[in-house]
Amino acid sequence: MKNPLIIEKPELQSNVLRYGWSSVTFIFWILYIYLWLPLITLVAWWIGAKLFNLQIVQLKGYTGLIDKLGLFLAIIFLLSVTLIGWAEIERLRFKDKPRRTENQAVTVDGVAKRFNLQEDQLVQLRQKKYIIVHFSDKGLISRIT
Repeated sequence: MKNPLIIEKPELQSNVLRYGWSSVTFIFWILYIYLWLPLITLVAWWIGAKLFNLQIVQLKGYTGLIDKLGLFLAIIFLLSVTLIGWAEIERLRFKDKPRRTENQAVTVDGVAKRFNLQEDQLVQLRQKKYIIVHFSDKGLISRIT
């Protein structure tokens, strides 16, 4: 056959086409694997059920659980008492205190005093779109650009 219907010349494809179609192929392989997941889950569940039957029922693995059941219940009880006790102590401690306080409004004068600025200078700085503020080690403004 001199004129095949499929032209196989990958070197003539651009990188965009080559990587684009590789991505599409990868996505469809992921979709194909995703469609097999229910069967894979069923097989894994069946293997797990057989393993559970062998370890717990046939080899009497439940006896170890029964032997340790008292210890497990004691630990659960101790943790429960500790957490409930802590919650009750905190409830009694904060019973009559307000949970949140309102924020106080910050005035231009207060901010200006805090950073050793003039009020009109602060108002001008607040109107600018971008500013760079440099601070000293003591937290005071050293330079504004």
